Amino acid sequence: MKRIIFNVPRWHAYLHRDARGLEIAKDNDDPVRKFEDEVFDKLYSGEAELLPERQQDAKLRTWANGVHTACEQLPAFARLASECRGEPMAAGTAVEALMAELKPQVPEGQDEEPPETIRRGLGRACEKASQAVDELRETMEGLADVGLIPGTETATGGAMCAKTVRVLAARLRADARLKQIALLAGRFKRIAASKRRHKYRHGADEISDIEIGAELGRLLPAELVKLANPRLRPVLMRNLVERSALQYQIIGNEPLGKGPLVVLLDKSGSMDGPRDVWATALALALLDQAHRERRMFAFICFDARVKFETVVKPGEMLPEKGLFVSCAGGTEIAVAVARGLELIASDQGKLNKADLVLVTDGGSDTASAPALRDLALKLGVTSLGLGIGVERDWLMPWCNDIQVVQDLNNIDDASAEMLFAS
Repeated sequence: MKRIIFNVPRWHAYLHRDARGLEIAKDNDDPVRKFEDEVFDKLYSGEAELLPERQQDAKLRTWANGVHTACEQLPAFARLASECRGEPMAAGTAVEALMAELKPQVPEGQDEEPPETIRRGLGRACEKASQAVDELRETMEGLADVGLIPGTETATGGAMCAKTVRVLAARLRADARLKQIALLAGRFKRIAASKRRHKYRHGADEISDIEIGAELGRLLPAELVKLANPRLRPVLMRNLVERSALQYQIIGNEPLGKGPLVVLLDKSGSMDGPRDVWATALALALLDQAHRERRMFAFICFDARVKFETVVKPGEMLPEKGLFVSCAGGTEIAVAVARGLELIASDQGKLNKADLVLVTDGGSDTASAPALRDLALKLGVTSLGLGIGVERDWLMPWCNDIQVVQDLNNIDDASAEMLFAS
């Protein structure tokens, strides 16, 4: 598709517009949109096809060529392209951030060079774009297990479509708290993934489902047969680059040996603010952990009573309401622990090695703690406590293992080991 000085594949132009929610590309697009299509093509595919000189835009080619050349000479742009290769949403986000920073002005005369302000600002613009791409990935990963978009409550396991990502991105721009939760949850999930890499992995023994990806050894015959057809071969190559080819999902047939994971989240008045953001993000990371281990996940929010409760089965999503329970009132840990144990006892699956995670910044009357600890022992439940700025003694009556958290911008190694590597 003819743009200014490059021939952009129509499919790439479509992906660009779809990623940003723009109108479909047309021959009479304004010059800035055409230039954005060219930048997207470079970021997404890593290369661009130069138009013959006679087909280039005579008025704008000097300007466009100057900007493109400046980009090609900049290491920061090369790094940005490597981060966006084959990912339409990442490339679209990067283009939007670049243009917002550069604010390119179309020249009025012919053969005009781009202004020095654009050349000088390219490095800063690339850094901004790279940050935007990182933020996009973190927030989408952080909220991947939450049903924030109607109709996706049971649709875990696949990549979000462009429309879903756009809607989520709009919500994150309008809701600072949700954005903080998403970013922190994404960070916690990466920490959890790092801990899992050090654990023993059972072999992949069984085909469990069909998924999308780019693992050559697991491609479906319907994908492999495209190699025999010269017309379909490029389609398969595109699917592999975009990680959208159909492949078998392989799992190990190791016995699960794990029961429910129950998170008790303090929603008393003292938790309001950064503590609540941190705790909610941690709950999302634990939900992701439960999904990966195919465990029932129960989420209980409490103050002096149970304020919100939901049970998320493997493959389901956490209801949106779970992220927006307000913080108010006092703290009654016994109420939450009793309800958590009741949910575990009612589960028809295996109860051994069940985990109950208490996250709180306070304490409460411990009169019923011995009886609840005895019940937990009978059910084979391990009670883990995360205290936010509290004394360990406050949680000892309730929990087998206790960690105290001080830094609300991260999660310390000891806490991560307790939660994700056990």
